[in-house]
Amino acid sequence: MGVDLRSDFLIVGSGIAALRAAAELPRGGDVLILTKAEPREGNTGYAQGGIAAAVGPDDSAELHAADTLAAGDGLCDEQAVRVLVEEGPRYVGELMEWGVRFDRDASGTPALAIEGAHSARRVLHARDATGREIGNVLWTRVSALPGIRS
Repeated sequence: MGVDLRSDFLIVGSGIAALRAAAELPRGGDVLILTKAEPREGNTGYAQGGIAAAVGPDDSAELHAADTLAAGDGLCDEQAVRVLVEEGPRYVGELMEWGVRFDRDASGTPALAIEGAHSARRVLHARDATGREIGNVLWTRVSALPGIRS
């Protein structure tokens, strides 16, 4: 007897982008997530770097865009960069609301680092395992939603 793989939506992979999409799709129908290994065993879990968003008091979407475009040396799609820097803070806030534990400073606010090509402190980390932290929180959220199969 075969396996029923019919669904309204098919997501291949279980990285951050796939899981974020899956978080929205149950509203529109049945979602099937297919992976080549265990869902949490993708490259996301090995991503150590942070996530950049203009969430600090001395930062802005305009400054973040300027840094990104300069670092891209003419290779960036300016419209895509604008969407990223303008919407990024909202999605980082959403991740925190969902339970992602970014590092905090002594006052309890997110600890913001400055890294290559950035002119302001805007990189959030979850220890040295940011990808694993985000992936685990997203997987926990998505796997609890009705209409999601994997």
